[in-house]
Amino acid sequence: MSYYSCRLSLLVLLVASVAAAQPSPPARQLRQRALSLLSSPVDASVQVAKGALTTLTFDSPLLTKSVVVQGRDTHFERFVVEERTVTLKPKVDLANDERLLLTVRFADGAAPQEALFVLVAAGEQVDAAVEVLRRARSAEALQQELTQVQAQLTALQGRCGDGGPSGLILSGMMDSPVSVKWFDSAAPPGNTSGLKLETGAVYRASTWTVVVVRVLNLAGQRPWSPSGVRLFRLNGQPVPVKSVRMEKHQLAPGEAGLVLVETGALSELPTEDLRLELAEPTGSRVLRISGVSLPALR
Repeated sequence: MSYYSCRLSLLVLLVASVAAAQPSPPARQLRQRALSLLSSPVDASVQVAKGALTTLTFDSPLLTKSVVVQGRDTHFERFVVEERTVTLKPKVDLANDERLLLTVRFADGAAPQEALFVLVAAGEQVDAAVEVLRRARSAEALQQELTQVQAQLTALQGRCGDGGPSGLILSGMMDSPVSVKWFDSAAPPGNTSGLKLETGAVYRASTWTVVVVRVLNLAGQRPWSPSGVRLFRLNGQPVPVKSVRMEKHQLAPGEAGLVLVETGALSELPTEDLRLELAEPTGSRVLRISGVSLPALR
C-alpha cells in the first residue's frame, strides 16, 4: 500500500550546495503495530515525526467529516481522511512535552462511537502503520494481517534505502536527467515582510519540480515559518503545490533557512518564470518572489 513516501527527505540532497552543513538528525526506525479499542485501558498514543508518514487503518468505516486533529494548519503538511484510513505527515517535530489530539468518529453507530488518539514526539521509532482494532477478531486473522504489513514495510524500507544518492535512485526519482537553474530575485519595492531572499534555485525533472529558496528573517522581526505557500504563472494562473518543507521549525530573528516547495511535472511550461509567495500562518508577513526561472528539461 502506498502510505509512505521518502520523496522530500531525498530531495534535500539536491540543495546541499546552498545549505550550511548541519548535523544529521538521528535515524529513526519505522514500525507497525496494532492498537485495540477493546482493551482497557487503551494505549492510544501514536509517535510521529517531521517528514514521516503515519497511517492509521481502521476495521470500521469512519465519519470522514468528523475526523479532526489539533494543529492541522500549523503542524501538518498532509492530513488525508478516507473511509477506513487517516494519513498524516508532520511538517515540524513535536516538542517533547507536546500532545496533539486526533479525534475520529465511526459511521456504523456501534460502540465505541468515538476514539481519541494522542500524537506525541517520536523517539527512536516512528509509528508508520497503526492498525486500530474496534471489533473482536481471531488471533490467526490478526497474525496474518501483521505478517502482510511487515512485508509491505520491509519492501518500503528497501525501496527508500538509507537515503543518499543511492536512495534517491532507488526511489525512482532519478528516472530522467535533472536540470538546475539558479535565480537571484530581490523582493519587490515596498516589501514590509521583514524577510529577504538570499539565494534560490529550481531543480526540475520530467515528473517533478522543486523550488528551493534560502530566506533570511531580518533582525528585530518575530519568528517566522511559512504555512501558506503559493506558486503562480506570469498570467496569474496558480501552479499546484504538492508539499512544502523547511529545514527548521521556524526562523528566529536574524536566522536564515531553506524552504523547499515541490510541484508535479511542469511539461506544459518550457522555461517560463514563476512567482512564489511565502506567508506565515496569520498571513500578515508575505514574501513575494518573482523571477523564479524554470530550467529547460534535458
